[in-house]
Amino acid sequence: MTLPPLSLDDLTWQELTDAVRSRIPAESAGRWTLHSPLDPGVTLLELQAYVLEQQVFRLDQVPDAVVHAVLRLLGVPGPAPALAAVTVLQVVPSRPGAPLRVRAGASFSRDPRPGADFFVERALDVLPLRVTGLAVRAGQEPERDRTADLVAGRPVPLAGPFGAPARVRLRLSVDGSGFPDGGELALLVELERPAGPWNANGPAGHGPADDWSAKADAEAATRAGEGAGAEADVPAPARLVWSYGPAGAARPLPEGAVTDGTGGLRRSGLVRLRLPGTAGGTEAEVVLDTLSATFGAPPRLRRLTPNAVIAHHARRVELTEDATGETVALLSRRPALPDLVLPLPGGAAGQLIDVERFALREPDGGEREWSAVPDLAFSGPRDRVFTVDRTFGVLRFGDGRTGRIPRPGIQGTGPVLRAAYRLGGGPSGNGGADPVPAATGTATALSAFVSLAGLAANLPDAPPGNWVFTGAPGDLDPADPGCTARAPVPTEGGAEPEAPAAARRRAAHALAEVTRAVTAADHEELALGTPGVALARAHALVGARPDHPCRRVPGAVTVLVLPRAPRGAGDAEAEDAVPLPRPDPGALAAVRSRLVAARLIGATVYVTGPRYRPVRVRVTLPASALPAPCGQGAARRATVSAALHRFLDPLVGGDDATGWPFGGTLRPSALLRAAERALAAAGDRTPVLGVGIAVDDAPYEDCADVPLRPGELPGPVDITVCATNRPPGEVAR
Repeated sequence: MTLPPLSLDDLTWQELTDAVRSRIPAESAGRWTLHSPLDPGVTLLELQAYVLEQQVFRLDQVPDAVVHAVLRLLGVPGPAPALAAVTVLQVVPSRPGAPLRVRAGASFSRDPRPGADFFVERALDVLPLRVTGLAVRAGQEPERDRTADLVAGRPVPLAGPFGAPARVRLRLSVDGSGFPDGGELALLVELERPAGPWNANGPAGHGPADDWSAKADAEAATRAGEGAGAEADVPAPARLVWSYGPAGAARPLPEGAVTDGTGGLRRSGLVRLRLPGTAGGTEAEVVLDTLSATFGAPPRLRRLTPNAVIAHHARRVELTEDATGETVALLSRRPALPDLVLPLPGGAAGQLIDVERFALREPDGGEREWSAVPDLAFSGPRDRVFTVDRTFGVLRFGDGRTGRIPRPGIQGTGPVLRAAYRLGGGPSGNGGADPVPAATGTATALSAFVSLAGLAANLPDAPPGNWVFTGAPGDLDPADPGCTARAPVPTEGGAEPEAPAAARRRAAHALAEVTRAVTAADHEELALGTPGVALARAHALVGARPDHPCRRVPGAVTVLVLPRAPRGAGDAEAEDAVPLPRPDPGALAAVRSRLVAARLIGATVYVTGPRYRPVRVRVTLPASALPAPCGQGAARRATVSAALHRFLDPLVGGDDATGWPFGGTLRPSALLRAAERALAAAGDRTPVLGVGIAVDDAPYEDCADVPLRPGELPGPVDITVCATNRPPGEVAR
């Protein structure tokens, strides 16, 4: 049964005083006779009851230190520090055609308020390039110019179906005096995320595992050393070769000249290409060749943004002081007393995010590193630790028992204090992407693709951005105070430090998450939550092994996974349609690695793609409804065929439109209802006389159900719509 919450604070002052007064006669053997507040003894008892009531109240309160300790014991991260918002900025120089270099640490802002600056964390070369077109060749098809598609907002497939080789050619025009050898072209490649019912809520109510944002890309770059993908250990689904050179004579770039933040076009991200020197007036091209690919669905390009760089709502401050520095003086002048508070310079009050480094030279001449901790309560007298107070912008040190008291060594020369910390952060940096410039009149797909927008509307190539440059003149080479920027993606991720109460609520959710693969549902949930891959469905078969399909193997679990694939309006007839999606080997390897780490001892986990079984469906309509012979197309046939293909689809089929159930039985009555609903939705009252189903080469069955084997899905599905003159009860089988 459910237990009521335990409350230790259940005694009031009146109850305590009444309890003591009731014991006075017995404890004093009747000698204490005056029990009114006038008696000094009663006054003392009432005072003690007041003190005891406060102590009992504190028993029922959980201090922050205890919250931190309990979270640490449970393996849940403690209260999160303040976070800085992050975005991607496209830099627009005021003088088109002139090269510009933005140094690391330069700042831009779209808000006039103080503290709203965003800082770029790596240098950016704004090359004098104009994009003049985009062409794609998929498989053996001839090359097609897709510039108009991007301008109109239509996503462009970047690979052929079934892993066929592809080539993407980005045509460029080099302006001005060109650029020297080693110039880096930074491209933000935004890919379309497949539409479907899994977009609103990801696995187990969480966001999609492959959801891309500037924040995720920046974190991935930090972890993987500017590597690719949401997770650096997920193998790429394609082997890409980037080339650059004069039009028609592009040469492959060296391996070290390419930094692919898309993980082989697995997700959106930044791609940086270090290009050879090119003279002005040259017509050049960037060529992307997909030599071999295993995409579950060909990636679709939604937008390209050149001259892009990641920017954080955080300013990094490096502090180095000798014995004469102000911060060192604060430490040295104050006696070594407990609870030392050290303010950080630079306007840290309300802006301090975290402290990356704090090193102090001590009286023995040695430099020691100090570490930030959530709470000092669990530190010893020799621990060099401190806490970060964002509100006041200070560091708080221990009292000699819980945390060491800092003592700087000011004798001699050289640095006494070295510190690095970040200022900014908070939700004030969050905001949406910049709107499309009204003058261009182009679709959002090319709002940041400046030159193509100019092609579409015959406007200047570089309309100014919504962000102004706020850095120092030395942050730009050459100095260009008119330099602007725009944010093609939202600024997100900024937050204040997490309160202990919020951390407790988060811990409750974290402890409810599945971390061990015990049941079949656990295997499925863990598979769907694999970081860095885009999965739509997962199904666990307990006791199944791929190499022993007809036997039950104790301790074996086979997990079937389906990748996401486009299922929006018109996707079924698209040139890159994927009716039977299959996961790529990299996704399978990532899912298997996650499940193996979470499996029970002695269990064996296998991860494979779905098992498809060919299915034939025959739909019979009255002859008056189909004047054409059986097998020829008509609008009515197309309506029925499209409805049944969708009803049997592995991703959006079934009665609940979440995908045909794994191993689900094929029922003629269910398919008949689906066909009738499709006709009725089209305003057609034609009755469906019968539906026959056949698997493999078996004959049609229009009465009994047709079972599939465990884990199987229907596919490919062949649908035939025929006509008959017989009454409904005499339809031939």
